[in-house]
Amino acid sequence: MSVSLDEINCVMQHSECLLDAAEAELMFDDLAQQISVTCQQQDPIFLCVMTGAVVALGKLLPKLTFPLQIDYIHATRYQGQLVGDDLVWKQLPSISLVNRTVVIVDDVLDEGITMVQLKNYCMEQGAERCYTAVLVDKAINKEKPIKADFVGFHAADEYLFGLGMDYKGYLRNANGLYACPSNLEELLCQY
Repeated sequence: MSVSLDEINCVMQHSECLLDAAEAELMFDDLAQQISVTCQQQDPIFLCVMTGAVVALGKLLPKLTFPLQIDYIHATRYQGQLVGDDLVWKQLPSISLVNRTVVIVDDVLDEGITMVQLKNYCMEQGAERCYTAVLVDKAINKEKPIKADFVGFHAADEYLFGLGMDYKGYLRNANGLYACPSNLEELLCQY
């Protein structure tokens, strides 16, 4: 899939900033506090869901002042697309999850399909308990199969990018949380 720099610039220019850098930092503080209250005595393994949660985990780690280990898991339904498909497993954790507390860190909980499968995988691997932490819990028009244990921000059902979330593989590095405009297709037709 080819994406022009004009398209990326158009998306950035016309998107709504939901959280600027300072607000995002406060959100990470709150998320770290939520996690700390529950997990600080449990010697947890934090599983970063690649690639979207890399920023989230990077921002959270210095705020978590208790012993923990980190690893990653790579399973995706999007693969650079705007709409999810079947789950593709790309990388499993290298640390044993047996009898451990696991905290799965992901960027967004939308339909919850991926998160359910990730949590099921952890429990099948012998995790004693498994929590889920997301930067954003998206409101969608149907029941989700899972509820995140720790949530940084609640958003409407919009296409989001920034803080690790992407627009067609780009804009993960945007230092804030942004919502694409509802008339994006119309705007892109101008390019």
